[in-house]
Amino acid sequence: MIKAIGFLTMFLLCQVSYTQTDAKFYGIKSHYGFIIAHTPDLEPISKTNPFGFQIEMSKLRTSDKAWKTCFCYGRSGFSFAYFNFNNPDVLGNSYNLNYFVEPYFTYKGPLKLSLRGTVGVSYLDTIFDEETNPDNVLFSTNLSFYLSLSLNLNYHINNKYAINLSANYNHISNGGQKQPNKGMNFPTLSLGIDRIIDYSPLQQKPDSLKQYSKSWGYYLGTFASLRSSDREAEASNHLLIGISAGTLKPLSGINGFNLGTELWYDWSDRKQIERQNLNDSSFSSAITAGHHFSIGDFYFLQQFGFYLTRPKNIQSNWMYQRYSFWYRIHKRWTIGASLIAYGRRADHMDGRLIYILK
Repeated sequence: MIKAIGFLTMFLLCQVSYTQTDAKFYGIKSHYGFIIAHTPDLEPISKTNPFGFQIEMSKLRTSDKAWKTCFCYGRSGFSFAYFNFNNPDVLGNSYNLNYFVEPYFTYKGPLKLSLRGTVGVSYLDTIFDEETNPDNVLFSTNLSFYLSLSLNLNYHINNKYAINLSANYNHISNGGQKQPNKGMNFPTLSLGIDRIIDYSPLQQKPDSLKQYSKSWGYYLGTFASLRSSDREAEASNHLLIGISAGTLKPLSGINGFNLGTELWYDWSDRKQIERQNLNDSSFSSAITAGHHFSIGDFYFLQQFGFYLTRPKNIQSNWMYQRYSFWYRIHKRWTIGASLIAYGRRADHMDGRLIYILK
């Protein structure tokens, strides 16, 4: 294992020849951080300092088409990240295969500021077991989701090497597919180095590429998820499926507000209703309102949802937050994911398919 990592690291940092004009980055970085105890019962297992390393490869997109995706220069690529949670008996380790996008806020001169969003799959080698590992209420499935947001300072020593310092906010959970699933939030600080191939200074793009529509937009969508039928214990998964519709109003080149409605049916709620003999419906409906960033083909939405109907004996909250990420894949078709939360407690994630009308 050590020999394989060493070989891969040497490969990423060595000189390689390519014919493409976009610059390629091959990097390695170290991580060190801490675990946030977002509920009081997590205090005993959160007093450790995770550490790890990351190897990655990415490409700096410089074409006009790529620039219009976020009205900025940016990188995108793949990474592998390993984290040791410094508590081998309870929390173990995670192995994460990820995809990331990293738009640049600044690009002139050797110092560049960027923001990276990462999504991936995490393999956890130590999970909850009622008999052998009851303390690990963070993870209950070996396969989970990995999400990260990073603020990066990149300093180009020359056209071949750059060093970077990053503040990262990392999250791992199974999206509510199995309980217990408190999920782990663990900020880290990372230091790394990149080997760069075919880099040339970035040039300012013409203002004509920054044009955007000021008219109202409308969307229709569907979403689905898998949820545990018991929120406090291990149980089988059941389908949640729903539809949504709404409007998007630009206020500037990147900011806007949105209004909408959504309706879903949750078979995990139906299972609870049948088991507890409750007088409730498994249908939920709500109206939503919020803010969104629209950057080229990307949408980042933050919404409040207000229930119109819900199974009140199961769901006591009348309001929720929804955080969504959409990406336009072809003209009006958009794919995405969203997380629904109640205060500081994340409830579940879903996948989305959206059609945007103009």
